[in-house]
Amino acid sequence: MTAVPRTLPIRLDPLLGEALDSWLDALAERLNTPFGEVMAHLGFPVRGRSGNQLRDIPPDWTIALREQETAAVAHASGLAPAVITAMTLAHYDQRALRVDPERRHVNRRVLWGRARGSRFCPDCLADSGGRWKLTWRLGWSFACPTHRRLLADCCPHCERVQRERPRSGWAIPQPGTCGNPPSRPSAEPSGGCGFDLTQTRTLQLPSGHPALTAQDRLLEIIDSGTAAFGTYSASPQPAQNALADIRAIGGRVLADLPAGALASLAPSDIAEEHLAPAPGSRLASRAVERPGFMAPPRAVSTAVAATIALRVLEHPDVHAAGEVMRGLLEAMREELWQVSPTSIDSWGRGLSPVLNAVHLAALAPSLRPSEQLRFRTASAMPSRANLTDTEVTRRARKVPSMFWPSWVVRLAPPDSVYPRLLAPVLASSLLLIGSRTSLAAAARSLGEVTDGIDISRILQMLDDRPHWPNTTAALVRLAGYLDAHDVPIDYQRRRRLDYTGLLPHERWSEICQRTGSPPGHGRREQIVRCWLFQRISGLPAEAAQGFGSGGEAPFRAEAARVALLKTPELAAELDRAARDYLAGHGIRDEPVTWQPPTALLDGLDLPGPDPARIDVPHLHSLVRQRKNPVQYAAERLSGGRL
Repeated sequence: MTAVPRTLPIRLDPLLGEALDSWLDALAERLNTPFGEVMAHLGFPVRGRSGNQLRDIPPDWTIALREQETAAVAHASGLAPAVITAMTLAHYDQRALRVDPERRHVNRRVLWGRARGSRFCPDCLADSGGRWKLTWRLGWSFACPTHRRLLADCCPHCERVQRERPRSGWAIPQPGTCGNPPSRPSAEPSGGCGFDLTQTRTLQLPSGHPALTAQDRLLEIIDSGTAAFGTYSASPQPAQNALADIRAIGGRVLADLPAGALASLAPSDIAEEHLAPAPGSRLASRAVERPGFMAPPRAVSTAVAATIALRVLEHPDVHAAGEVMRGLLEAMREELWQVSPTSIDSWGRGLSPVLNAVHLAALAPSLRPSEQLRFRTASAMPSRANLTDTEVTRRARKVPSMFWPSWVVRLAPPDSVYPRLLAPVLASSLLLIGSRTSLAAAARSLGEVTDGIDISRILQMLDDRPHWPNTTAALVRLAGYLDAHDVPIDYQRRRRLDYTGLLPHERWSEICQRTGSPPGHGRREQIVRCWLFQRISGLPAEAAQGFGSGGEAPFRAEAARVALLKTPELAAELDRAARDYLAGHGIRDEPVTWQPPTALLDGLDLPGPDPARIDVPHLHSLVRQRKNPVQYAAERLSGGRL
């Protein structure tokens, strides 16, 4: 298009949503002029038998126009350039398909892009006088919501797809008729096969049919450019990502879902037509070649795929969508364990984090408990392990080797694992959440108080308990809190301090005199020192020097008696000694202890009791009245769970 074309003697406005080639057909018919002459008048170059690409002539002008081409057509027709662009597939670029801007080709390998050709609704052609909608060219169009019927794939007479080839330039177009070249040569110029396409029969769909609902949803996504429905409501996604998700699920449905399962999931009318195509159908034979990889050649197949895919994604909750997805995966694979969290990567490119979350939620019951933590399957939006080593190290500085006691109480199942074994496992588990850190590496990062074998064993034990989903939810919430907030204690520094001079004998004697506490005969002093070591360092008491001297069993028995002798006054003095010790090591801006807010546990059904609900004065009275006060108080207050 070098010369500016003259304006047309007759103007013709395009219909709303009309395709460029349809408008050109209608314009040629209105001018009663052969199609080729109209194209030449508008400045479009004549195609040759070869070399079109070198001359920058696209396979179909309806795909995209250059700026100068658009300007020339606008000048000749009197239409605004934006109106002309809206009649090309470039209008849907990066939403419903991808257009190569240089070659002006539709990428068939993403978003179910159709390189050429168009489906059609016979009733719409009849109502509009043979005008074609641009949306019919999209791989996502399979039904007409207005006339409630499937779109036709091809001319029923010649059995060829419409508008795959350029129209004959010698004939005056006959809108509403098949424009494919006739099967037999004709002596006279012909517009093509000539079959009246308004007489094409397609499957009628009742009002409210799932395929119509699916078609409405797809058009809504494409028109708005955003998916904010169902599973996407909490995390809206660009249209191209949501459509990539639908294509991914739909592609698996067409490629892997057995016929019996497909017939039970899709409406019976479209399932039957999809599974039993007409004998000898050209499109049906094409449909079995890598089904779902590119746009299905048949509208009914697209309807089946989209309808089943949206059964998953219409759920507003990721985990509800995951349950439906799990049913699909189980139907496709004999064993769900054969599907890994990364299997979805082979389903297609450009998938959204929402579909990844649904996939992880679907696999959650078949994942090991450590993997459930890694992928945060108990969260509202499960996700891949994506933390860097630096981020894991930063989180480790915020975690004590022994989990916070108030949290251990809430997360410990009754009559189960000993809290001393559970506490370091829960602490190490925090480093697994969202990371690729191994179990052994997590234990090493927190001082090797436990090991990978114990972490695996105890997590599997917790996984067998009914409260495990809520336990994982609590840990995921806590990990998120630690990542988002500063913590007043650097536990990594605390783990590395030299505790040799902690609570000297003279300081212990002074504390006992001030508080009226019996100092004991050496073992009691060592027990208090070990307790203070654990309180400051976050490490277990047995890691302190002198722990268990004289025998571990007597040491632990005496430790239980010391706990009963501890008064508020003694506790305050020991905290003062801890602060003085930290100050002596240059740590003046940290509290002795800290714990995360227990409000993070609100709304979770956890196995352990809530200490905040215990009547402390009543507890004190129970402890002071009995020979075995701890056991008695626990039985009275929480059925043995305190």
